[in-house]
Amino acid sequence: MRQFFSKILAFAASLLPSPRLAAWVMLGAALWVAAALVPSWRVLVALYDVILIVLAIVDAVLSPRPRDFDLEREFEPKMNLGAPNEITLRVRNRARLPVSLTLRDEVPESWTVSTAEPARESNGVVLPVLPKISLRVEAGKEVETRYQVSPSRRGDFRFGALHARYATILGLWFRQFQIDPPNAEARVYPDISAVRRFELALREGKMRDIGLHLLRLRGRGTEFESLREYSTGDEYKSINWKASARRGKLISTNYEIERDQTIVICLDCGRMMTSLAVSRDEKREASEDDGILDSRLAPSETPLSKLDCAINATVLLSHVAASMGDSVGLLLFSDGVLKWLPPRKGKIQTGAIIEALYGAQPALVEADYQVAYEHLMARRVRRALVVTFTDIIDADASRELFNASGALRRHHNALCVTINNRDVIDMAEKFPENDGQFYEKALAQRMLSQREGALERLRASGVGILDVEANQLTIATVNRYLNLKSRGAL
Repeated sequence: MRQFFSKILAFAASLLPSPRLAAWVMLGAALWVAAALVPSWRVLVALYDVILIVLAIVDAVLSPRPRDFDLEREFEPKMNLGAPNEITLRVRNRARLPVSLTLRDEVPESWTVSTAEPARESNGVVLPVLPKISLRVEAGKEVETRYQVSPSRRGDFRFGALHARYATILGLWFRQFQIDPPNAEARVYPDISAVRRFELALREGKMRDIGLHLLRLRGRGTEFESLREYSTGDEYKSINWKASARRGKLISTNYEIERDQTIVICLDCGRMMTSLAVSRDEKREASEDDGILDSRLAPSETPLSKLDCAINATVLLSHVAASMGDSVGLLLFSDGVLKWLPPRKGKIQTGAIIEALYGAQPALVEADYQVAYEHLMARRVRRALVVTFTDIIDADASRELFNASGALRRHHNALCVTINNRDVIDMAEKFPENDGQFYEKALAQRMLSQREGALERLRASGVGILDVEANQLTIATVNRYLNLKSRGAL
């Protein structure tokens, strides 16, 4: 008996009166008011109520039941940070009637959802933003729908329940139910979507479609490859005069980019990398001088910390370097060395780098460049391009980086990559309309001047500088690497 009543209660809990039923009930109440004035109507009103109750019960009992539906959620367990990740919802209708359903999926908090309704507040509490999807499923059919999420943090996450609601046959009720699909765990990794596009273009021979112009970059390397007839536009230094004399016409030498070089990526995980990176909304196309990779491989517009932007750039940079036959190493540091991966070749090393970056988190401590570079030099790594992702405010804050770079430059080619602050730049360029804005503009200009002075000091000491906006970081870093490699400057 207890089980019977529990089923009845569960059945009742799954029912919600629809606006249609509420309207009919309100009409019945109005009729009773009228019947109080016209007693002869009471029998008709009572009959109306009985019919309405019978219809409501029949509609609830004979309509499709929650067990007539199979709900599934499907997604890649490894998701990309700050990039669109596709979630597939599948609904199978085993009832004999077509049904229109509304689905709501519980995604992890703080994720951006493509089909979400605006956030709402209830008694001062912000309600979670859930994707809401409406669809119609014919009897005996299966329907598939998709939406996208953009995680804002790396780490382990778990999806919640999948909720469904549908109207009964006569539309007097809404029935709702929820399931907890299996395999709800998701791991958010650094954004590797650019790596996938790179690999796809490489397999299909469409490197130009993503802005990559000739991986081998003939004529710009240092290793001899072949001879060919001189073409207009070839550099004069590429002319092979001995071969030209033998053949009686100008002959150019093709050079191939050197392989088996070394690149070490040093990633600052200190407090300067905790702030959010801000960029312009629009993305510029890479210039011809920048070279080789355009904004179609740029990260999404989801706000990320400077560390996450640097991590995304590190992923593609390490993959491209491995594809070019170079050895890639990784050093994570804050006030001490957090992780060291010796330089190695191959895609296995790229996978190891991604796994190492998966758990990297910024700490509210000052970065110790001296400790990081001493650790690198103690490992006796052969001459390499050392790319350091960090941030610089002024000369005082960058003094330790300047001092630590001295010994590093004697053994390696150093490149410092920083993310400029778009908010400060906009403030410095904005025309002030009042005294407060005038003060803000002056302060912003001073900050930019101090920062540029610090960067110029590093540049004058022989350290390469790359200072770009967040949404151009991946593009510009890979282009600089390819540019240095094509000139034999690694």
